[in-house]
Amino acid sequence: MASQTRGLYKGAYYALFPQVEATRPPVAPIPVARELVHRAQAHDVLPTKLIRHDDTNFTVSARRPHHHRLFMTADGRYTASYVLEAIRQTTLLLSHTELGVPLGHHFVMWDMGHRLDAELPVLDTASAGLTLDVEVTDLRRRGAVPAAVALEMTIRAAGRAVGTGSIRFNITSPAAYTRIRGSLPTTSAPGLTAALPAPVDPPTVHHTRACDVVLAASRLPGRWQLRADPTNTLFFDRVNDHIPAMVLVEAAQQAAGLIAPRGRFVPSSSRMNFSRYVELDQPCWIEARQDTTENGTTSVRVTGHQNEQLAFVIEFADTAAL
Repeated sequence: MASQTRGLYKGAYYALFPQVEATRPPVAPIPVARELVHRAQAHDVLPTKLIRHDDTNFTVSARRPHHHRLFMTADGRYTASYVLEAIRQTTLLLSHTELGVPLGHHFVMWDMGHRLDAELPVLDTASAGLTLDVEVTDLRRRGAVPAAVALEMTIRAAGRAVGTGSIRFNITSPAAYTRIRGSLPTTSAPGLTAALPAPVDPPTVHHTRACDVVLAASRLPGRWQLRADPTNTLFFDRVNDHIPAMVLVEAAQQAAGLIAPRGRFVPSSSRMNFSRYVELDQPCWIEARQDTTENGTTSVRVTGHQNEQLAFVIEFADTAAL
């Protein structure tokens, strides 16, 4: 209880005195403060503990929720979004507490991916989460603060290795981020988000709520318009000036499910590249193409274009498509 209280006070302290962040990164409390993984609600925080082994090797424990609208299928299996969100939050926690990234700096993600060699075991106890063994494989600094980082991870469940993860990203100060955005907004504002088109039928993408559907039908097969409900706190739990990357991941999963055989696709691996921001007030078009190799591997390549420019590519594969 004392450590939790210290973590809450520390989060309040940095909020009141942000200048402290530039000289001293916060220490990861147990449980992990939501600010360290850029989540507004404590129940959305996945990491529970961080252990430092040396300057480049760390272990992060992450919980597995028993129920979740985006992270679990109706039959209780974990989606790619869960594994990728665990990777993303692990990255943020490690960056702030161990690599010296101040709170308030911006993360510009370029690449992320994962591979599961075995299905995650059934969650039978509250402590049966994941552990991610993290290695910093590339670190370039601008002064004392990292400017570019690459991480490789081994994912373990129930004490055994079940897969891997990777991520590559840049870090910018608030001032540099403003310069990068140029004339584009750096904060969300009323009227910034475009009117939402009607969603595809939620059951077709294995959801029950329209707010969780991020695709709208188009006139062309294998093509949809991106829709992201800004009132859905699963996607927008804090101020955003562009579409969050994890919304794009969810859109890719839904598109893959719509074109995959038998209407269900739970990928065991992913590779993704983000080349530009997807803006809130302009249409983004999602296209998906499915392929099956001779060995039975089903893969789906999903692209997103905005203003006729490629914004991202996400490739999913499943060695045992359902």
